[in-house]
Amino acid sequence: MYQTSAALLPAANPETMRLLEEIATLEQRLHTMGEDGDCAYERAMSTLYRTLVEERKQQLTELMPAPIA
Repeated sequence: MYQTSAALLPAANPETMRLLEEIATLEQRLHTMGEDGDCAYERAMSTLYRTLVEERKQQLTELMPAPIA
């Protein structure tokens, strides 16, 4: 799970912090539901949450500066 403590990320911009918080929230919901859920609704929500986590991680990666060669 992603750490969202500002103390650990002092230079993080607000967009980065928002994405980290969203990822943490979505992952917590997945954990609470038990990853796959017990019914069709919960399984659908788990799939949605996993998709949203991956989208947020991709957005977070895009915010990172390119390494200097």
